[in-house]
Order: sequence, then structure tokens, then C-alpha cells
Amino acid sequence: EGEGDVPKEDPGAWEENFKSHHDSKPRGPEALSVDISFPGALRAYGIPEHADKFALRTTGEGGADPYRLYNLDVFEYELDSPMAIYGAIPVLYAHGLKQTVAIFWHNTAETWIDINNSKDVNVVSSLVNLVSGNKAENRVDAHFMSESGIVDMFVFMGPSFPDTVRQYTMLTGTAPIPQIFALGYHQCRWNYNV
Repeated sequence: EGEGDVPKEDPGAWEENFKSHHDSKPRGPEALSVDISFPGALRAYGIPEHADKFALRTTGEGGADPYRLYNLDVFEYELDSPMAIYGAIPVLYAHGLKQTVAIFWHNTAETWIDINNSKDVNVVSSLVNLVSGNKAENRVDAHFMSESGIVDMFVFMGPSFPDTVRQYTMLTGTAPIPQIFALGYHQCRWNYNV
């Protein structure tokens, strides 16, 4: 665009249509985000559900797509992908040698989470650190971005993993134990990828 040109407005900025559904956006386009750093953390876990590894991988900038929190029922979902499936639980655990910290992002809007883990370094940066004698600081950075809503975030300081889980369940409650007669009948074989 040249100087003085008015940028074109996004057609979905104020309203969206999907089949017969109409969704108006009275406040227009909005989004919010928060960056959180966990110094000393070795790995991050949580933000289910996705068909990926247990430890969350680095996303963005050459990595995978961000983890998406959005309830979907995807037929033949992709394995080893941060793509959302089924439910969305916005809790992230950052675990280190000395402490585990958890974040609960209390926002119901569609949310993306980028993870940057210092342990997921490439070969070149590993060689540079080895030659220079620099010891890389262990840390995990998380970038939460929601399409709307407010910043409502809870931080659970642990210090151990069981402590963070206990603190989280004190806030949200625990899942009930299923009845004995229901055990063994809850598995779905609809979409296995072999």
C-alpha cells in the first residue's frame, strides 16, 4: 500500500457467517495475549487435548503450529500435531529440578499457545554454547493469545507437581469417579490411526 492509502478492512472483522449462523462482533476485532516465562523450567506439560507427545514441544518460528484450545471432534485427526481435538483444558505445568509452577488461563474464547523451550535448541546453537563455554539457562516461555475475553489467569506456585495439581483442583474441583458398572465401556474405537 502506498502512502495515504486506506488499508482494506477485513470482511470478518465485525461479523462472521457460517452456513445459516450469523455471529456479530459489536466491539469489532479484538484479541488479548500474555507472555509468561518460567526460569529454571526444563519442560512444559498440559493444555490437553491434542494427539502429540506428553511434553509440549517448541512451536512458532520454524517449529510446529501453536497449540489450539478449541473443542473439536475431528475425524482422522493428525498424530504428532498440536491440533485441537475434543476438549480444551487451559492449564499448563512448567516443571524444573527445583519447582513446578502451573498456569490456569481462564478464558473460554478460542486460544492459541506458543511454547518456546530452551531445551529444544538446534545443533548450531548447541555448538556455539559448547565452544564459547556459555551454559544456556533452562527456561520455558509461553505465549497465550485468545481471540476475545479478559485476562483471567491463576498461578499455582507448587513447589512440587502434586502441590500444583492439588492447588488447581482446589480451584476447579475434581472429576467424579465413574460407577463400577461403567468401567470398561467408555472407550471409542471410531477413529484409530494405525
